[in-house]
This record gives sequence, C-alpha cells and structure tokens, in this order.
Amino acid sequence: LEPVEIRLDRLKVSEGIALTAFSASLDRAGGLHGTFAARVNGGPRITGVVAPQAAGTAFRIRSEDAGGVLKAAGVYQSSRGGEMTLTLAPHPGEGVYDGKLEIERIRTSSAPALLELLGAISVVGLLEQAQQEGILFQTVEARFRLTPREVIISSGSAVGASLGISMDGTYRLGSGEMDLSGVLSPIYFLNGLGRIFTRKGEGLIGFTYTLKGTPDEPKVSVNPLSIFTPAMFRELFRKPPPKLPE
Repeated sequence: LEPVEIRLDRLKVSEGIALTAFSASLDRAGGLHGTFAARVNGGPRITGVVAPQAAGTAFRIRSEDAGGVLKAAGVYQSSRGGEMTLTLAPHPGEGVYDGKLEIERIRTSSAPALLELLGAISVVGLLEQAQQEGILFQTVEARFRLTPREVIISSGSAVGASLGISMDGTYRLGSGEMDLSGVLSPIYFLNGLGRIFTRKGEGLIGFTYTLKGTPDEPKVSVNPLSIFTPAMFRELFRKPPPKLPE
C-alpha cells in the first residue's frame, strides 16, 4: 500500500479541543503508522508519531511549548515554557484513550486556583513567588483516561524546589468543571525527603486539599490540620483516587 498524505484545516479531537493546520504522512502496511504535525486550536505547534496497537492507533505527541498547548486546549491558562511528551494509547470505546503526560521545566503563575491554594496554606513567600516570577516545576507527570467529555486523572504530580503537588480526580472538557484533590507540600527540596512514604509530589509535611468549580472560579478547600498527619497515615484521611473502568 502506498503512503497517504493528509491535509486538514481542522480535526476535532474532543469537546473543546481541535487540531488545526493538520498534516500527516501515514502508511497503512502492517497497521496505520507514520508522523503528523498540527496546531492546537490554532495555537502552538505539536508534532507526533502514530503507531498501531491491538485496540487501535496510539499516538506520541511532543511540543516545545507545553504551557501554550495547555492554554490552547483550555486545560490550564497560566503556565509558560516547558517541553511536553504526551502518549495516548487506545482503550475500548469511541474516542477513549489511556494517557501519560510528562513535562520538564514549566513555570506557572497567577492561576486563580493556584493562588487560592497558596493563600489558604499561608506559607511565607510562596504566594508572592507565584504572583511575580511564577513557580518553576522541574517535572510534571500525570496518568489519566481521556474520553470525549472528560479527563479522569488517576495520578498526577508537579514537583519543584519550592513546592510539590499531587492531584487526582476529574476535569470536564469544554465546561472546565473540576473535581480534584491532593496534597500541597511546601519547600519540597527538603520536605520531599520523606517521599518514600507518600505519593509522588508529596513530602513528609503537606496540606490536603480539594479543588472544584472552574479554573476561572475555583472553589478551594484546604484542611489546615492535615499538616499534623504523618505522611504514612495520610491515605486514611482522604478519598482514594478515581478507579479507571476496564
């Protein structure tokens, strides 16, 4: 079979997310595989690789502007920079994928949800840092399931010298409705020494939180007493992460 060259003005991925100026070079011999390039909702450029799997077609997507991709996709509006790798493996069901996101060196600032969380824990310097130059996260990782309507995060973390965050829950595409929870661990370069007892992104000392509403109008709740809960017992006082249906 001859390779296929594809050019599309717009390719809808899910609610609120479309690839524009889409181009691909695909080969159908032995299963669909090849490469593609596009812009996310008319914004930052991404490149990708397509590979066959038993359940369908898998994708590996890269970008040198992770913050721009997250903003254009409507996922997160207040980050910049970062190198991103996103892997999507097909799962039974139309438009359903199991995903892994990895980002290196992304800076975030002035996001209402983040400012609300940092304001609630009242750690000296962190709120000012977020409002000014922003907080640098060396690594961001997430495992999730993507459906046409929502992202179900089974485990997520963002780790920097000044702050560590763990996160799981659901995010509705299009509306931006959140139902997330996790732990905030300040001064992570010291606090993270206890991470052998915790999930990634969490330190020995941390504040449990819940985050609902939308990114523009977040509803934040932080349990200040959770800082006194030893890390190894933290799981007893919070709901488990969402289980991904088979």
